[in-house]
Amino acid sequence: MNHYIAISIISLCIATVFTLITKETKQERIRYFLKLMGYMVLGSFVAAWLMYSIA
Repeated sequence: MNHYIAISIISLCIATVFTLITKETKQERIRYFLKLMGYMVLGSFVAAWLMYSIA
């Protein structure tokens, strides 16, 4: 399995749970879910890029 796919799957699971336990309306849930997914996936890529440039 590719690491990027694994990052996407774990981000999907975490964002789904956090969205369901914190937001009330459907519109809030969708926006929050998309924000969390973006933050987690992009943050993972930035962290990977930083670690790659250090090594």
